[in-house]
Amino acid sequence: MRQILLYMFWVVAMFVPSMAHGQGAKILFDNTLHNFDIVREEGGTVSHDFVFTNTGDAALVVVEVNTNCGCTVADFPQAPIAPGDSSVITITFDPKGNPGEFAKEIIVKTNAKKKKSRLRIKGVVFPKQ
Repeated sequence: MRQILLYMFWVVAMFVPSMAHGQGAKILFDNTLHNFDIVREEGGTVSHDFVFTNTGDAALVVVEVNTNCGCTVADFPQAPIAPGDSSVITITFDPKGNPGEFAKEIIVKTNAKKKKSRLRIKGVVFPKQ
């Protein structure tokens, strides 16, 4: 009987701490790809808002957002996003000097369990006349 009680104690001791810890912050994007289609080179910058929600049970912090070239800029929230709240990451692309097809990947680093998320933009820049 004592061995059974000891065994049950260890089983409970192993599972209670893992149940006490929540899942932490979790980022969920409405969409991770935006197609600008055709953009005119002389038309100026174009932007898209990537909407995301913190579906976790702890505050979500966007640590940094990296773009892979100088023609793409990211604007992201500096304040923590509470569980259940939504926010946006705005990606702006400058077509000037970039005629032809483009495809850019943006890396979003957060404090979520899955530390990195990837966003993508694409389209075609119609050259100046």
